[in-house]
Amino acid sequence: MKPNVIEESVQFGKRRIPYHLHRVNRKHLRIAISPDLRVDVYSPKSSSDQQVKKAILQKASWIARILDKIETYHPLPSPKKYISGETFIYLGRHYRLKVREGKNQSAKLQGRFLWVQVTDKQNRKSVRRIVEAWYREHAQQTFQRYLKQCYVIASRHGVDKPTISIRSMKRRWGSCTQAGRITLNVKLIQVPVHCIEYVIMHELCHLKHHNHDRGFYSLLTRCMPDWRWRKQSIDQIALGCD
Repeated sequence: MKPNVIEESVQFGKRRIPYHLHRVNRKHLRIAISPDLRVDVYSPKSSSDQQVKKAILQKASWIARILDKIETYHPLPSPKKYISGETFIYLGRHYRLKVREGKNQSAKLQGRFLWVQVTDKQNRKSVRRIVEAWYREHAQQTFQRYLKQCYVIASRHGVDKPTISIRSMKRRWGSCTQAGRITLNVKLIQVPVHCIEYVIMHELCHLKHHNHDRGFYSLLTRCMPDWRWRKQSIDQIALGCD
């Protein structure tokens, strides 16, 4: 737990809702609910504890509804064992892992299978390393391709050209900085293409509007008129366990 993050909770009827309170430099309180059922509250430093709890209680019904929806319809998958027969997802499609032994280490899609070759197939760490490297390589290629396509549209609306990086994130599909850097979750390579396009366009619009204000959604709608359908799709996908 970071020093500036406090674990708190509120009582909503018979239900206790725990949350992580972040005291930050912002004007308004923000509540974020992650696919792992974590509730993060970002509060202005000037707000008192009583004001924060009052604001959370006002949103308690919504928080409980979202938590129930995630838990009921989108349970988090179990951690992978990296053995033959397991299912791995790539661009929204399911592939069975097939591990075999050989002199060289490699991974490739063939039919409905993800074939991984290692010197010792009992070495799960080695299998995992090959699979993760394969995902990252394909993520680099795929994200760059769709970033280029999305930017052609966003640039018409005054969005500056960003730089892009890829890393593993536990609770976010993507993020951006005011300096113009977009970071995409490597796990985004597992979701359908229309969801990847949505996340990229979402972050591109944040380069011009850093908050979810009216200007941001107006720009997003101009750049991607069907974003609501795409957002609904990715909201139904839980971030997988490592």
